[in-house]
Amino acid sequence: MKSRTYIRVAILFLATIVVVFWGLNYLKGKNLFSSERSFYALYEKIGGLAKSNPVTINGFTVGQVRFIQLSEKKPGLIEVKFSISYKSIKIPKGSSARIYSIDIMGTKGIALDLTANPSLCNPNDTLNSSIEGDLRDEVNAQMLPLKLKAESLMSSMDSVLMGIQLVFSERNRNNLTESFSSVNQTLNNLESASRFLNEYVKEESKKITSVLGRVDTLSVGLLKKTGELQDFVSNMKRFSDTLTNVPLMATLTSFRKVLDNLHQLTQKISAGEGTLGKLIINDSLYYAILATNASLNRLIEDVRIHPGKYVRVTLSDKSKSVYTTNDSELARVLAGEGTSDYYICLLQSPTPLAPDDPALKGHTAMQYIQVGSLFYYYTYQNQHIEPCLRKLDKIRKQNPSAGVFTWVSGKWTRLAI
Repeated sequence: MKSRTYIRVAILFLATIVVVFWGLNYLKGKNLFSSERSFYALYEKIGGLAKSNPVTINGFTVGQVRFIQLSEKKPGLIEVKFSISYKSIKIPKGSSARIYSIDIMGTKGIALDLTANPSLCNPNDTLNSSIEGDLRDEVNAQMLPLKLKAESLMSSMDSVLMGIQLVFSERNRNNLTESFSSVNQTLNNLESASRFLNEYVKEESKKITSVLGRVDTLSVGLLKKTGELQDFVSNMKRFSDTLTNVPLMATLTSFRKVLDNLHQLTQKISAGEGTLGKLIINDSLYYAILATNASLNRLIEDVRIHPGKYVRVTLSDKSKSVYTTNDSELARVLAGEGTSDYYICLLQSPTPLAPDDPALKGHTAMQYIQVGSLFYYYTYQNQHIEPCLRKLDKIRKQNPSAGVFTWVSGKWTRLAI
């Protein structure tokens, strides 16, 4: 009886060892009761591929990754061994083992891209290898054209605004106003001159008529006295007839009408009537372009500082670091190191302004900072950029030309915001 008990215990012990061994291998992905064929592939990088990750053909799992190690035969490359569990699956020569992302979390797997080659690979052969780009590469590829277009648009907008600001600056507008005033004064002078000339011609015409009468009387006397002056008198008569037929009054009347029309046109332009008058007098187009540029600058700056509001990306590659820019990091980028002071400047002057200067009218608590030979008057100062941006939005409602200044690499610079 004891010998039978010992035999049963031994058999139970061996069965337990077999079951435990089979269970451990099964949990590792090995099936001891199925024949597997192993293959190899060499990669420059594996992008997070791990042991026991699936091997698929057209999305169907046919095997697993067995182990990953640095290649001893080809230093610098990573050797990956994977197995195929199905006997019916044949691997043609020239097939590729491609590493790809199984899900959005970045889990990797190997996809076998089979060819139509009739020759088949033998177990333990090394297949061709490739790796797909991850989600970050795809996002970078999609965002790069948008970034380039935005930079090009900003460059074009800056050039256009600089040109418009140069043409419609306050100095040029004052020069145009003075020029039109001078033209208006000139036209008034021409009108006065034309009136004087008209009166003068009337008076002189009376005198000429009197003179001609006298000349006629003199000619009669001369004809009576001598025949030698007959030719001279005839020539004088023809000259007087020609002078009488000249349309001098019609010409002066036409010239006066032209002057009147030109005077009316300048008055309409000075009053802001018509398209040209509105462009010269009304500055709404200029401020509308400035507001559009400011909104676009704030949008691009917000996308750069807070990209998570517009694009949400989850990465599982723990070997990479993701950085976000906050106040101190933005200041470090702008100033070269550490934090920097930001100033909301409203105007600049080559000399200090008196407290009662008209340029400071309506502004309280104005201070200035001297940079070189210029004095920059500011109304707000902070070591963080975000409070300055919020304050700038309120100030620009009454002062559209206000801007944020700071030191960038040792240079006093206005930020494009």
